[in-house]
Amino acid sequence: MRKVWKKLRKALNPYSVRGTMILSFMLLISIIVLLVSLVSYYYTMNDIESISINYTVRLLGEINASIDSYIDNMKSMAKVVVENKDVRDVMAFYNRHHDKRLSYIEEKELERLRANAAAHMNIVANTRSDITNIAVISKYKDVVLSDVEKEVNENSEFNVTDWYLKPMSYKDEIVVSPSHVQNLVSGEYKWVISISKSVLDPETGEVTGVMVIDLNYRSIEAICENAQLGKNGYIYLIDRHKNIIYHPQQQLLYSGIKSELVEEILKMRDTYLRDDVNNRIYTRNYSELTGWSAVGVVNVDELIKDKSSIIDFYFRLAGISILFAMTFAVLISTTITNPIKMLENTMHEVEVGNFDVRSEIELNNEIGHLSKTFNVMISRIKDLMEKTVRDEEEKRRSEIRALQAQINPHFLYNTLDTIIWMSAGGKNDEVVEVTSALARLFRTSISKGENLVTLLNEVENIKSYLTIQKMRYEDKLSWRVDVPPELLGLMTPKLILQPIVENAVYHGIKMSQAGGEIAISARTAGDRLTITIADSGVGMTAEQLEQLFVPRPDTDRGIGVINVNNRIRLCFGEEYGLHYFSAPGEGTRVEIWLPVIEGGDEDDV
Repeated sequence: MRKVWKKLRKALNPYSVRGTMILSFMLLISIIVLLVSLVSYYYTMNDIESISINYTVRLLGEINASIDSYIDNMKSMAKVVVENKDVRDVMAFYNRHHDKRLSYIEEKELERLRANAAAHMNIVANTRSDITNIAVISKYKDVVLSDVEKEVNENSEFNVTDWYLKPMSYKDEIVVSPSHVQNLVSGEYKWVISISKSVLDPETGEVTGVMVIDLNYRSIEAICENAQLGKNGYIYLIDRHKNIIYHPQQQLLYSGIKSELVEEILKMRDTYLRDDVNNRIYTRNYSELTGWSAVGVVNVDELIKDKSSIIDFYFRLAGISILFAMTFAVLISTTITNPIKMLENTMHEVEVGNFDVRSEIELNNEIGHLSKTFNVMISRIKDLMEKTVRDEEEKRRSEIRALQAQINPHFLYNTLDTIIWMSAGGKNDEVVEVTSALARLFRTSISKGENLVTLLNEVENIKSYLTIQKMRYEDKLSWRVDVPPELLGLMTPKLILQPIVENAVYHGIKMSQAGGEIAISARTAGDRLTITIADSGVGMTAEQLEQLFVPRPDTDRGIGVINVNNRIRLCFGEEYGLHYFSAPGEGTRVEIWLPVIEGGDEDDV
């Protein structure tokens, strides 16, 4: 027993990460309460949802009963109209005298019958505000309107509608049409529901025409809107033929902006259908009298909102459990994460380059041991980095000095040759001028030992060089320098122009029979200085351009160009250096990309 207790105390040691994690997991027991609350909530929600669905079904039944009563009244009115003697007589008159020329007496008789029939229909129409029009139409398309001041729309195609065709075939049936736009009356295009019935000849019983009553949505709309199904819930009516009889957003449906589940509703066997895509519940109640189905649409979120008072207890219990869980979690996690956070902050300092920082965590656990190991590691890294920086700096300086040294002997040999043949030719003045230019050139190249000089220094240097070359090649070579005075104070690496210009002379101008010109210019764009050396020599092929920066010790070009490019990149980085543009017979343009460095930054690089 003592051994077990000892092991338990060791496992629950609050000074170890392991013990802290065990205590944290023990707090998860509080989640059990939350799970029980959620399960209870789930079953309660299902029960309340079933209650709400049953309530909606009963409500739809009451709506159907009200609509049945309303339609039954309208059918009674339809019978009153079609059984009126004047209505029957006027339809019989039209059938007996179809395609016959009327006498004066017959015209007067027809006028009297139309007036009597219209007066009767107008009385019926005025009994209800939801009747927009009553009309009788003979089977030969003769129309009598209830309102004598209105005219028949000559372009109306009522003869192809169900409300006209069905009564013509089924004389004992009262037809109730789906909602549609009625255009029987000229200038009127109203959304209506039409109730129609055949008109029979009182003597022969033959169908002589059709009576139609057009109803607006006021009564049906009032019945459906009085039923509250939440803020966004609504009710619509469909018949067994998938026609929507009434919908609160009828125009959106017919314009295609909105759609409804019709086939799914008619096929449903249960009392409700859940639409998980739109988060809705559909319920349906069918009327035997009208053949219509009243469909209720309820938003599930609103349903849950209405149930909130019933499940308030479960949310309170869950809230209290979460509150306790959060309190314990904060306390425990703070104890665990504070030392780790301190160590993390120290690591961030090292990440940005501060190797003098040290972790000050002094704990007798794994984090404390990690902190001590981290401090030792940082000290060693700092020593290694300082040694690496010193070695790399010395290596870089040595490389720059070696690259720069490779340039000077190459030009000296060529210039001495020039002085020799000029002296042999007795050109003493020219010898003096060339010797002076050479002296200025080497004085600039070796003075002070700086690696950065002003652009003015480089321009004067290249002018001395081109003066020497002009003496050698005479009329075959011309040159010009176009550098804005405000740029002459900027700093450049020493001796970067002379190797490029030398290449232009020996591999561009010299190789051209007609000679050529070398133009030197400079410009700045943002934080970049671009120096351009362009010659009108023989140019280079694409293959020569590709091989330009490939070291080739057996050629002159392999020395100057590569060394200048390497020196620039060693000083400033890979985004700077030389860029060549050339084509055979079109000369060569070299752009030297450098950072803009003001004249005050002349320190050794």
